[in-house]
Amino acid sequence: MAKKMINVWLMQEHEHLFKNTVIPEFQQQHPDIDIILTTTSWHFLWDKVVMFSKRKQGPDVLQIGSTWNGVLAEIGALKDITENLASIGSLDIFINEAAKTCFFPGTRRVASVPWYLDARVLFYRQEILDIHGFTAHDLGTLEGLEKVSAAVHNFKAGDKIVPAFALAGQKDAQLVHLLAPWIWNNGGDFMTADGKKVSFDSPAALAGLEACFNYINTYCDKAAIMQEYETFLESFFRKGNSCLAYTGPWVNNTYLNPKHEFYNRFSQHIETTLMPGGPGGRFTFLGGSNLAISEFSKHPDEAWELIKFLTQLPVQEKFCGANHQLPSLAASYKTKGVIDNTPQKIFRDAVQHGRTFPNNANWAQIEDILIEYIHRLLVSIAEGIYTAELMQESIQEAAAKSNALLVQEEQWRKEKN
Repeated sequence: MAKKMINVWLMQEHEHLFKNTVIPEFQQQHPDIDIILTTTSWHFLWDKVVMFSKRKQGPDVLQIGSTWNGVLAEIGALKDITENLASIGSLDIFINEAAKTCFFPGTRRVASVPWYLDARVLFYRQEILDIHGFTAHDLGTLEGLEKVSAAVHNFKAGDKIVPAFALAGQKDAQLVHLLAPWIWNNGGDFMTADGKKVSFDSPAALAGLEACFNYINTYCDKAAIMQEYETFLESFFRKGNSCLAYTGPWVNNTYLNPKHEFYNRFSQHIETTLMPGGPGGRFTFLGGSNLAISEFSKHPDEAWELIKFLTQLPVQEKFCGANHQLPSLAASYKTKGVIDNTPQKIFRDAVQHGRTFPNNANWAQIEDILIEYIHRLLVSIAEGIYTAELMQESIQEAAAKSNALLVQEEQWRKEKN
């Protein structure tokens, strides 16, 4: 029997592990299936998927960001895999919040499955908190975060003056990830339950955003706010240029890995805790990667066999352990496993406190609008002209643009049908 060839598109950081471990192990179970692997960056992968979908072309299996699902499903790029789920049980085998990102918008039909997760936590320099008599418990609320930050801000550590907090102000989705807990933990959200309007301009959301921007304005080094993301990571983890930072699990494999060249006297004192809670709860951003089959796959059955293989517990835990990623399978969090082998075990709790962005067909465009206005506000902080009034005006303008987009898209769908 001739072998079936399936094309797989993944992120470039997975190329070595996939070629040397995943593919050989998969082919031991499926000798009749060959894999042609193509890897690229996040930015180019998105452009490539959209471009090929317009041509009614695509790979067999593709990795997508969890926030891409709604858009790609809506434009017809992803195959309906609802009936395939019986062979793995159901979406219930995955972390529930992550499974919410997998549907065709407004339906219970499934377009993708979670592969691995990305949760965000607060990183802090333990030695600086020790000097001031604080522990992680003191960072448990927004009021506590304010108290700790006020005490440690501009602390003289050796020959450095260390601000309380650091971030990367480049135009990137990371900006929305940063603001999300402040909105959620103050009782706000990004969109209404029916997905017809945005709600990040509600009183609760605006209160959270005002607290967030006031915090950045007070406790960040304004000269460093516009730094690139990699510069921000290097500055915090290797140079000790701030006391607190908010980022994800990938640093476990580099800056917090004692065997890595980036590990040094600063990173060895870094600890983690959940983002502070507020009147709306204690949530953090939960994203990650999903696996999908292209609507234009020539070998959908073989493509599903690969997805089924990648979502088996032993395979996923081996992959996530090697990459310091967070598993998507709920079983990984019920027993001691790969999640306990990371340098920062707080991610077990972070996943349970995670919230995802709306699985909406227009979320990518709304996120782009938000990124633009958040970036403008960070520029105003860097330039020393930020005010709470400017923040409210900017967010309300972003909401008006987003709602106009939603109305326009709804009219287009009605005309199409």
